[in-house]
Amino acid sequence: MQRFLLVLISVLFFSGCAGHKYYYYMEPTPLKKEVTKYSLGEVKVNLILGHGAIPGDNKFASESVLNQEFYDFIKKNMEEKGILASEKGENTPEVNIVVNYIRKFNYGGKALNKPDVSHDVTVFQNGNKLARFGKDHYTTAYGFLEDTAVTLEIAAFTWDEEDEPRDVALISSLIVKDLAGLGQ
Repeated sequence: MQRFLLVLISVLFFSGCAGHKYYYYMEPTPLKKEVTKYSLGEVKVNLILGHGAIPGDNKFASESVLNQEFYDFIKKNMEEKGILASEKGENTPEVNIVVNYIRKFNYGGKALNKPDVSHDVTVFQNGNKLARFGKDHYTTAYGFLEDTAVTLEIAAFTWDEEDEPRDVALISSLIVKDLAGLGQ
């Protein structure tokens, strides 16, 4: 009986992990994984100041500055991955991205913790939705040694406004990696 329960729990656990992160509005999708080139449409960042923010403190990037940083990093990553269209044609799929960015502060509000991020990406073509994907409530995860160094900086209250663009760059690269994987 215990063995049966263990197998049943394992099957349920792994079937839950096998969920697909992409949603296609049209099957079969005309999008081709690692091949389709996209134009970058709107990038909208919703900045939420987490606990510990100091009212009126302009030390950290504003929502509009973060918006521009995300746009620039996403565009750069799309170019590097070879999925940015050279020009927006009539049949070029367009990507719109919404990023919900909760800026988390260390005690005292003068240094940062890792942000809490959610994003939603929608691909359109000729006004029709083709696909969508997103991810809710995650944070930055650098490579092992780099993540350890970042965690030490956070613990020492030295991860600040100069380091936040590194988080934006990492988040942008993750979004573009998923975008490149969109399609059949």
